[in-house]
Amino acid sequence: MKNISVLVSGGGTNFQAIIDNVENGYIENARIAQVISSNPNAYALERAKNNDIDTAVIRRKDYNSQSDYDNALVALLNSKNA
Repeated sequence: MKNISVLVSGGGTNFQAIIDNVENGYIENARIAQVISSNPNAYALERAKNNDIDTAVIRRKDYNSQSDYDNALVALLNSKNA
């Protein structure tokens, strides 16, 4: 099974389409393992919670460099074998 991680920053309408397509089998042999947002107020995080999908917030401003941010993002992706 494929583990999908979705990066979001807003309302999550595209994310909802992914949820729907996984649920209806259009996206086969996959599950949404996590949602990662750069915006702690993104409504997409609420969509994830409503669908029992793990969430994480990782804000660029919380890191000293782009490289540190990238490393943290990759670690989150790897944590779910995405």
